[in-house]
Amino acid sequence: MEKDKNKKQKIKIKAITSIDKKFILEKKFLIEERKSVLILDKEAEKFNEKKLNDNKKSTKLKIIPPNLIKLNKPGVNANKKILTVSKISKSLGGRPILKNISFELNQGQILGLLGPNGAGKSTLFNLIVGKIFPDFGKIKLDNEIINQLPIHKRSLKGISLLEQHKGLFGNMTAYENLYAILELYIEDKNKIETRIFQLLSYFGLQYLADVKANNMSGGEYKKISTLQRICNKNIKVLLLDEPMAALDPLSISSIKKFILELRSMGLSVIITDHNFFAIQDILDHCIIIRDGSIMVEGPPKIIMKDERAIKYYLGSGFKI
Repeated sequence: MEKDKNKKQKIKIKAITSIDKKFILEKKFLIEERKSVLILDKEAEKFNEKKLNDNKKSTKLKIIPPNLIKLNKPGVNANKKILTVSKISKSLGGRPILKNISFELNQGQILGLLGPNGAGKSTLFNLIVGKIFPDFGKIKLDNEIINQLPIHKRSLKGISLLEQHKGLFGNMTAYENLYAILELYIEDKNKIETRIFQLLSYFGLQYLADVKANNMSGGEYKKISTLQRICNKNIKVLLLDEPMAALDPLSISSIKKFILELRSMGLSVIITDHNFFAIQDILDHCIIIRDGSIMVEGPPKIIMKDERAIKYYLGSGFKI
């Protein structure tokens, strides 16, 4: 009897032990499961926070005030010579392309470099930015001779060029294209983002922030390309190679207003074009090149009355 009693007690103890083990295992599982849920909850929270920040990025563009961006102090140094080209000559392949070219560009001035195709406009642009070097003459930026400086050093000193058929990375958005340039000059990501939003909002281009370059209109593409060039922190002179080319009249009007805004910020701009009538109303000064030499220069009103300009460039049928 006593043996049977002990046996039953052992069985009971074993049963209790197995129940306890089961309870402990279940409790452990529940704790682990709860931990997993908590981890998942935290990950979800992080994801939602990131999503919220991404959404804020889009809405931020709409609510940031259009802060005025001063590249220089307009009006203060209006007569300051930013760029001086003195008696520049250049031959390519033994053929003279430019002959004794001289002109000055003031701060906050828009200069039109005009002439028919093959006149030497693109060669002069290439000389200014440092793609090629002059045979004779001097080029000064802020009174410093830059003749022999390579293109990247001239860029660091404040010369930017927007070529006619070049611009943005097609599969990148406006935001990404601007970021790619600004990160060369600014380390702080928040400062880069602030600068992008300032640029876009100032020019009313917030809506393009998440639009890929390939999906932009011709005018929008030109504007964002230009903004990309003025991301240069030392920007002083912006060269625009035929910015109105292949644009409809409405886009041309919009681009001209855009360029005038750049001038109001104190930027000096040189525009090359073969169509005087497309840009004459925004120019402060004009230079017309013919066969590698300056044929006539002056304000647009003077150009329109010049007999040589009418005969060789504007056309004999031109009337004021």
